[in-house]
Amino acid sequence: WRIGKFSALHPEIETRLVVTGKIIDLVRGDVDCAIRYGRGDWPDVNQGLLGGKCYRPVVSPALAARLTTPADLIALPIIRDTTTMLSWDLWWRAAGLAEAPATHGPTYDDPALAFDAAISDQGALLAVDQMSADAVSDGRLVRPFDIVVEEPRLGYWFVTSKRKREPRGVKLFRAWLEAEMPDS
Repeated sequence: WRIGKFSALHPEIETRLVVTGKIIDLVRGDVDCAIRYGRGDWPDVNQGLLGGKCYRPVVSPALAARLTTPADLIALPIIRDTTTMLSWDLWWRAAGLAEAPATHGPTYDDPALAFDAAISDQGALLAVDQMSADAVSDGRLVRPFDIVVEEPRLGYWFVTSKRKREPRGVKLFRAWLEAEMPDS
């Protein structure tokens, strides 16, 4: 929803967003840059980490009121996002549980739907701090515990092809994006 800010700053630059879980070939076609989530190990691209290394559970304010310890999450539905690279097992260990508990809850193949489910009281979602920042700041979601998993190589990466010249618009977009993204 923030892309309108960039368009207002640079109306001369045409912005087209392609949202897909597939890796787009930046050499062929008309895509100039990408934002990829992962470990930054893609061949033939320039990449710069934008952030997104830290993650933890988020829940609606109504569900947060029922939680006092991390173990209380076990009683809630756990929202599964099949597209995620985030590990509940790592978070449970960071929270002091020796073994990941058996959980139940809905499964989504679309991260946006998984966020909507968390906002609408359907359970706990493991979310990148950077992606949940707006929903947390405006009160739609709560981070019930300060237990954070940080994976230094996992995150959002700004990616361009090593085989194509980087257009001025891409440089401006990267600079705007870096300024716009919250830390983490």
